Amino acid sequence: MGPVHVETSADGVDLAVHVLAGTGAPAVLVHATGFHGLVLAPLAQLLGVRFTCVAPDLRGHGGSGAPADGDYSWDGFGLDVLAAARLATRVALADRGGGATRAERPVGFGHSLGGTALLLAEAREPGTFAALYCYEPILFDQNDRRPLDLANPMSDAARRRRARFASRREALDRYRARPPLALLDAAVLEAYVEHGFVDAADGAVELACSPETEALVFANGYACDALDRIGGITCPVVLAHGGASNDVGRGALARATAQLRDARLVEVDGLGHLGPLEDPAAVAESVLSNLGTAGA
Repeated sequence: MGPVHVETSADGVDLAVHVLAGTGAPAVLVHATGFHGLVLAPLAQLLGVRFTCVAPDLRGHGGSGAPADGDYSWDGFGLDVLAAARLATRVALADRGGGATRAERPVGFGHSLGGTALLLAEAREPGTFAALYCYEPILFDQNDRRPLDLANPMSDAARRRRARFASRREALDRYRARPPLALLDAAVLEAYVEHGFVDAADGAVELACSPETEALVFANGYACDALDRIGGITCPVVLAHGGASNDVGRGALARATAQLRDARLVEVDGLGHLGPLEDPAAVAESVLSNLGTAGA
C-alpha cells in the first residue's frame, strides 16, 4: 500500500486518497456508504495485475473532511470521484517514469454509493473514464425516491449504530461475531476497523463516519435522481449484482442498463450486496473479465 494524498474537490472538501497497489492503467476504486477507501485494498491487490489503483475516502468518511454546509447530496460524491480520477492519472504517469506520452483515462470500480458516484462523475464530466464497473449502484426511479424529510429504514438503522468502543480490538471482536460485518473477508474487516475509527481524547475510539453522517448519506441517496442523468454516458458500463443479493432490485439495474448507451448487466454468483467486501477474489475476477481491454 502506498501513500495517502490530500486532494481537494471542486467544492472545497479535502479528501484522503489512498494509493493502493498495482501497475498499469489508472483505476479509481470507490467504497460504499459507511466504509472508506482502504477496505478495497484486498480487491486492489488482485486488480493490480493490470491497474494502478487509488481509492478515495469519500467526504464524511475515513480520513476525509466534511462539506462545510453539511450537505451530503450525492452530487458531492461525484465531485470526490473526479478529484480522485485526476490523482489516479498522475500516479499512473509517474509510475512509468515519464515514458508515457499522454494521460490515460482511468477505469472506475464502485460499490453501492461508490458505483452511483462514478456514474454521477462521468455524467458531469463526460470522457473522464474509459470504462466503469458498478457493483449494485443505488439508482432509484422517480416512483421510489423519497424527500429528505421523510424517514427511511437505512437512515433509521444507521442512527442506531454503536459509534464508540473502548478500543479497536473491542470493535473488531464485536463485528466478527455479528452479521453483516461478520461476513466480510478478514483482511477487509481489519482494514475497516483500523482506519474507520478515530481516537478519542479519553483513549476510546469513535466511528470516523458518524451514525448521523451515515444517516444523512442514506437519506440523500433516496432523494438522488442519478438514474435520470446517466443517459448521456458513452463509455462502457458494467452493472453487476450479487446472485444472492436482495438489497438492490435487478429491475432497477435492468432499467439503468437500458438507459445507458453501452452497458451490460452481469451477476457474481453467490454474493450479497456487500460482495466486494465479502469475496474480493470473485469480484476481481468479474472486473478483469468484464472490463476487457479498457484502460489498456
